[in-house]
Amino acid sequence: MPPRRTSAPDATADPIRLVMVEPRPMMGVGLREILDREVDIEVVGQVASPDEALQIVDETAPDVVLLNSPPAESAESEATMRLRRESPDAAFVVLGGADDDASIVGAVEMGAMAHVAEVAEPAELVATIRRVANGEDRLQDELETRPDIVERVLSGVHDVQFADAPLPNPLTPREIEILGLVASGLKNRDIAVALDISEQTVKNTVSTVLHKLGAPNRTRAVMSAIRNEWLSAPEGAENLATRGEPG
Repeated sequence: MPPRRTSAPDATADPIRLVMVEPRPMMGVGLREILDREVDIEVVGQVASPDEALQIVDETAPDVVLLNSPPAESAESEATMRLRRESPDAAFVVLGGADDDASIVGAVEMGAMAHVAEVAEPAELVATIRRVANGEDRLQDELETRPDIVERVLSGVHDVQFADAPLPNPLTPREIEILGLVASGLKNRDIAVALDISEQTVKNTVSTVLHKLGAPNRTRAVMSAIRNEWLSAPEGAENLATRGEPG
């Protein structure tokens, strides 16, 4: 998780270190102009592809990676997922494309913390970068109003091809039980009541699950468990849209 920062510019604080991945030269120029105006954001790298970003991210340890959503099932998509896996400490912000719904789905599958629509104002992009650098999962807010997007993500879960040997389940029965309740849309306090345990125990268990699965948020943890058939998809996929609410 990126270090917590204030959501407004602070000249005394270290700047938010950002790597920008943008293959379109003119778009890259425009984004750079927007970001360079902000005293609390430092662009420490600008590249045209996720493959190029791997080395830059390793060298600069950015707080935020800003990139567009690549086409599904493309070489660029695979490179983006590899970049995400190898940059666990960076918050990813996905820029929307011509099909914003598709880019939201891509952002969820990537484990991004925010999605910014193609038609968004520059101020919205800057505010989003500050918020994810502060540890906020902005994509959660977007999903709460878009259960149809969650359904689209779930509909493709079992379409993904896997190796012949299934991955071993690293979760305990209790962790699976709690993750299943998270997937059903229950808040931490409701899970605690249902299982007759403390709310802190629920929070600790969820944190352990995220760590074991290498998931940046609850959405990705649930998706990983369903995809690997450790957890059954709950009835009413729209419930997942509230899975990350604080207890």
